[in-house]
Amino acid sequence: MKTVLYFQSTSRTSASEKLGGVQSIAAKCGWHVQIVDGIPTAKKIKSLVSFWSPEGAIVECGGTAATINPSTFDRLPVVFFDHDPQCLPAKAFCVTHDSAATGRMAARELMESGVTQFAFVPYPERRFWSEERERGFVAALSLNGRPCHVFSPGLPSKVSTRWHRKLREFLKELPKPCALFAANDYTAAEVLTAAEFAGVKVPDELSVIGVDDAVSICERTEPTLSSVKPDFRRGGELAALLLAARLRDGAAFRGERRRAFGPLAVIRRASTRRLAVQDAVVTAALGLIRREACSGLSAKTVLGQFPCSRRMAEMRFKKAVGHSVLDEIHAVQLERAKQLLAGTMPLKAISDFCGFENPNSLRKFFKAQTGMTMTVWRTSQTG
Repeated sequence: MKTVLYFQSTSRTSASEKLGGVQSIAAKCGWHVQIVDGIPTAKKIKSLVSFWSPEGAIVECGGTAATINPSTFDRLPVVFFDHDPQCLPAKAFCVTHDSAATGRMAARELMESGVTQFAFVPYPERRFWSEERERGFVAALSLNGRPCHVFSPGLPSKVSTRWHRKLREFLKELPKPCALFAANDYTAAEVLTAAEFAGVKVPDELSVIGVDDAVSICERTEPTLSSVKPDFRRGGELAALLLAARLRDGAAFRGERRRAFGPLAVIRRASTRRLAVQDAVVTAALGLIRREACSGLSAKTVLGQFPCSRRMAEMRFKKAVGHSVLDEIHAVQLERAKQLLAGTMPLKAISDFCGFENPNSLRKFFKAQTGMTMTVWRTSQTG
């Protein structure tokens, strides 16, 4: 069996999805994918190549600032994955996330909430993907005549006490209500912490959305964090397909050497659940759902709080929130199930804390909502 080396970044945010995409193509090509953690020295790479005699390699750089000298791999066919394209030779093969498209998706999501003020917080250290997300976000807002306040602390590029203080001042001074896009989930979590210390209410005064859908972050912030989920699996597939084409065609390869994968979807959580229409009854209904959804609350009970017919109440709720009362109840139940799965609670016990009659009902619900069993989802989060 032919071997392909997969150099895996130390960043684990999307490791399983990227690798899953690579392996799905590898299975069709008859490759054995040998994982190497991190990017070793040139001497170590030479030893690995001598040991495995690989057909080629995929070098996944993740969200780090690392740049890699392609000559380190000598004549081994290589596809660089999530590497800064500007730091690679023009003829290098690479696959990157379309960060500008991610910025545009975040802009559409936040503009649809009805807010007219927007902000962007870049990653604390300089990253090419952060800059591209900012450009895509700001351009989309400008196209629609919307302003954007960009956090520029004027400090060394790293998280520090001074950086946090500047961020709190920035959040306090933003016109409210405001919708904020952060370069990634890590940065968005820092924004939520700063907002709490600054006395800025999320999502009432400030809606916040990040990137990556890193569940270990998004489900543990307060409130839980909405995020743009990139199509990491597609990225892995593209990297493997590009390597396969290069191995097949060799010097005769005439295709596009640089390819990109886009954002998959917006995963909505509590940090952006601000109503476009300020409806006090709907707001009260959302509060009731947030408090009681995991205690057996029914849609009928929620709709009974409205001073109108059930049909009109459902229409009123859906107009303000964008989905039905039952969908909102299910969203809270799913959010709670994921929080518990991220811990060590036995699977059979989780249903009691999510408003389900028995574990089997929760299992069916979870699989329908996520496409994964609870066991597989837990494993994917704990690695």
